[in-house]
Amino acid sequence: MILLDSVTPLTYNAASVSAESAIMHMSKPITDLKFNVAQLLREYTGASRRYDFTEPVLRLDDALEIRSVVGDVRFTRTASGVLVDVHAHGTVEMECVRCLNPAVQHVEVRFRDEFHSRIDVTTGTPLPQPDEEDPFYLDELHMADVGEMLREYVLLALPMQPLCRADCRGLCPECGADLNVEQCSCGSSGGDERFAALRALLKPE
Repeated sequence: MILLDSVTPLTYNAASVSAESAIMHMSKPITDLKFNVAQLLREYTGASRRYDFTEPVLRLDDALEIRSVVGDVRFTRTASGVLVDVHAHGTVEMECVRCLNPAVQHVEVRFRDEFHSRIDVTTGTPLPQPDEEDPFYLDELHMADVGEMLREYVLLALPMQPLCRADCRGLCPECGADLNVEQCSCGSSGGDERFAALRALLKPE
């Protein structure tokens, strides 16, 4: 999704937003979640825009993606760029740490961050860098890559040890059977003799 903040009529990839605060809804089957804030940058500090968005899929890294993304974003003009308030939710399929089956995680994030301008929107002159470490920047076309910002915050919100369900029984450590599906006989047979000494140490007094 790419929203262009301009004075042209609304088209497939351009949105006209000229009021101090506007609400628009765009939903397109692509994964670029970018907004053009050039017009907002020409307005006074405190001017704002609000958008609703949906994305079918947004890549998080080489292995993960968030699907059925629904959210909203509010841009507010600041002295050095735009402040961003985002609320979004979706689902991420991970691997259960106990049974290794798919574990669908319902993720919801709320965050506030800022995109800084590299160049002045009116004169084109370079602007000083912000003091913060690793800031988010608007690109040379004054596009705010909310998708990239959302990607980073979703990754931070994911569980370190995802489970397919809270009472997942996991895999048998000896035969590898999925104990959610079947009950193996390893426990009654005594198991692998190579681990007998370890089992003795772990046995309660």
